[in-house]
Amino acid sequence: MVLSILRPYFLAFWHIFKRTFTVKVPYEVPKPSERYRGRPMLHMDRCIGCGVCVYVCPNKALTLVTVDGKKYPQFNAGRCCFCSLCADHCPRAALTMTYEYELSSYTKDDLIYPPSRLSLPPKPLPGRVVTVKTYDVRRGVAHG
Repeated sequence: MVLSILRPYFLAFWHIFKRTFTVKVPYEVPKPSERYRGRPMLHMDRCIGCGVCVYVCPNKALTLVTVDGKKYPQFNAGRCCFCSLCADHCPRAALTMTYEYELSSYTKDDLIYPPSRLSLPPKPLPGRVVTVKTYDVRRGVAHG
């Protein structure tokens, strides 16, 4: 009984001396994992305009538009659930998922990415990139 009363106090005292795991955004940015699914990116030289990505998309975030006589997907970030089905089912790997996650805008029209904007590479991560260095069961997470 006494142990159950003293244990929370001991844990609070222990956490006073631990290093915090606070990431100070925008000065520090957590590094996304390799399998992170951010905004899709279109490789226009690989795209054949088959429309599989449009057919597979569960939220209808992709539509086909004609640019210079060829069909390319147009992306609506407001509808996307970032499931990566479009990138997984693309037969020529013309769509890939990037690590870009800051897609907010002031108007709905800015959330629509035409093929020319969808083919731009993601912006580099702003600030210092922070990665998780170690995970210890007793001491917790540490970062660098």
